[in-house]
Amino acid sequence: MRQRKKYKNVLSEIGYYIYALCEIIGEDRFPFYIGKGKNDRCLQHLDTDEDDARSKKIKSLIKQDRLGIDIIRHGIKTDREAKIIEATCIDLLGVGNLTNKVRGSGVDMGRVSLEEIYSLRSGKTVRIKSKHAGIAFLLNSTYKSGMSELALFESTRGVWRNPRRDESIKYAYATYGGLIKEVYEIHGWVPAGTQQYFEREFADEHIANRWEFIGKKACQEVRDLYRGKILQKDRSFGTPFVYVGTKG
Repeated sequence: MRQRKKYKNVLSEIGYYIYALCEIIGEDRFPFYIGKGKNDRCLQHLDTDEDDARSKKIKSLIKQDRLGIDIIRHGIKTDREAKIIEATCIDLLGVGNLTNKVRGSGVDMGRVSLEEIYSLRSGKTVRIKSKHAGIAFLLNSTYKSGMSELALFESTRGVWRNPRRDESIKYAYATYGGLIKEVYEIHGWVPAGTQQYFEREFADEHIANRWEFIGKKACQEVRDLYRGKILQKDRSFGTPFVYVGTKG
């Protein structure tokens, strides 16, 4: 990538394209980020001054001369087509194996189980019973296809601004695109940052005056009632969580 200037003209001639940032180990190239763009979009990562996990990895690999860029598909006509192909590539590899924060913008659900696609296509919803009242957290910006159970739990338990913390809120529902991905019992609430996170990092200003719950997976009986089904809820109007199974 030291001679990247010579690639700019070629990139300007191939239309929209899908690319992978790769870690080179010997003769093998392992993708760690999938993106889309046109012109020199893929080269812009090389000049990043950000401090996230992807940027740190890029800087480290550049120093070691082990960063590769692969063009997966080119000659794509529109940005919309590029978004769909990008999301498909991410779904195939699993976002949990990449440094992409999300699976791509402006596309539908993407990679789901057969049971989940049935729920989505049937349009049938499930209403949370009052004895299972709780909070449904809308993880549309943090959920990753292929993420670990721990990563999903950490994305669900915190960090939230002003959730109801009374005893009527017994369960936490991790949802993505309306689908219930997991159900947790809530045992209590503590100020954000009280518990250790292994899959997430927060700046101090992002956890101030926020909360996280202490809990564990719900019993199998409760999980079987709700997981993989579409949550029936009122419109959230952009809020990151809604109360379900409650009267208010």
